[in-house]
Amino acid sequence: MRPVNAILRALSRAMRRDLGSFAALKVNNFFLFVLFLSYSNILYHMQPHSAYPFLLMVGFLLLFPMSSDPLAKIPATRFGLWPLDASQRLALRLVSVALSPVSWIALILLLLTARSLALAFVALAVAMQAAIMAVGSPRWNTGVRLGFPGKLGPLIAAAIRQMLSVLDTYIALLLAIAGCAYRFFFHAPDPAAYPIFALLIALALSTYAQSLFGLDSGSALTRYRLLPLPLWQILVAKDIAYLAILVILVAPLSVAAGLTSGLVALAIGRYSSVRRRNPQYRWRFTGGRVIVGVPQGVLGIGLGLAAHETSPAFLGVAAVAYCASLWILPRQALSRT
Repeated sequence: MRPVNAILRALSRAMRRDLGSFAALKVNNFFLFVLFLSYSNILYHMQPHSAYPFLLMVGFLLLFPMSSDPLAKIPATRFGLWPLDASQRLALRLVSVALSPVSWIALILLLLTARSLALAFVALAVAMQAAIMAVGSPRWNTGVRLGFPGKLGPLIAAAIRQMLSVLDTYIALLLAIAGCAYRFFFHAPDPAAYPIFALLIALALSTYAQSLFGLDSGSALTRYRLLPLPLWQILVAKDIAYLAILVILVAPLSVAAGLTSGLVALAIGRYSSVRRRNPQYRWRFTGGRVIVGVPQGVLGIGLGLAAHETSPAFLGVAAVAYCASLWILPRQALSRT
């Protein structure tokens, strides 16, 4: 059993590192907003019912990476070449189940809640894993093929593919679907809710504005320096990808509110994005800094509501702030990476 024990020890280390990659969630702007919403309700001795839908969305998206098979971390060719007999492979399969975070959560639910809830949770996780296996592991660099004209086209396409490989984009997508369902399928929807949905979508993406280079490897950063492009154009390509996804998601709701908030998020997050090395993990929520995330959320929501309800001039204010950040900081882009 020595080979099995050695493999399990290696898998345990890999799973610990993998779980550490989820820690960025605690400094994600949207998650901080949900925590603040829960705290506000508890402070007034109320159940945080308003936060439950958002927590459900976060938990649903986290189930996809958490339900992955621990043995899938071993390359199939290498696993096939190891001198293990059938009983050792079966033992490895059974013991590896205990390394999955889904097993721990299911056990907690089984001890603290109804058995039916624990079984439903396990069934959902198994269904997600089956879907991932049927579709195949997502590949951020080949999963989406995009073509944009001009010299910035390849950079924009690469930036969009990167955004499609973080969970922030998908929680924004869930919010956009919820907002569209409310607007087009509910009887007599309240128009005042449309900008709120748009601002929540912008908030869900705002943390990513602090780490536009967070998914780029060291070699990618070196290639940026070698490109025959000024650094501000590289930043513009990243920003176009960010704003394109944001505008598409908020278009059925309120472009003025969403775009204003997005421009504010890019302007405030610019310094962190270009002066701080903030590596991110694919298929995780991005993490930022609370000291940056708070003004992103407060000013983004405030100016976004003003742009929707008062005057489009506030969109101009956000655009001026964005241009100022692009004018002041491009020479410093990637200087600390």
